[in-house]
Amino acid sequence: MGGTMLNVDEEILLNQLAQEIVSSSEGEAWFGAQSEDDKRRLLRGLNNFILQARPKPEDVAVAIAESQLKPTLTPYVLIAMPNLRVQLAKLATLPEFELPRAFRLLIKLLAAADGRRRKEQPLDLINHWWHRDLSDPDVVNDIKRTRGT
Repeated sequence: MGGTMLNVDEEILLNQLAQEIVSSSEGEAWFGAQSEDDKRRLLRGLNNFILQARPKPEDVAVAIAESQLKPTLTPYVLIAMPNLRVQLAKLATLPEFELPRAFRLLIKLLAAADGRRRKEQPLDLINHWWHRDLSDPDVVNDIKRTRGT
């Protein structure tokens, strides 16, 4: 399966990780078990979610702090630079050993940006399925049914 397309299970899991419904250790173990191509595809899909959440520079700072990795690591240096869209695209092209760090950072960035937007704007449960309660198995099953791939 080429391109950046994520399946509905992956989309839900990434959002559950960002919302801390699924633990980061579980998410990182899942990511680590993927093939290199899938890791890159997942990072590109995560980038799309992040761009939809319209991250601000302060979200990047929060993500770097919360990921608890050294700020000198390549993924951190990249996302701290101007033009976030371009820097995000570069993360999916890093050497494979950098991808788990990029994943951890991007989950935290999605969490920071999405969390800030939830405070600033009313939730749009109709158009944004990821604003629904992803800790509720019935809601998750409903999303899978309506978004089925």
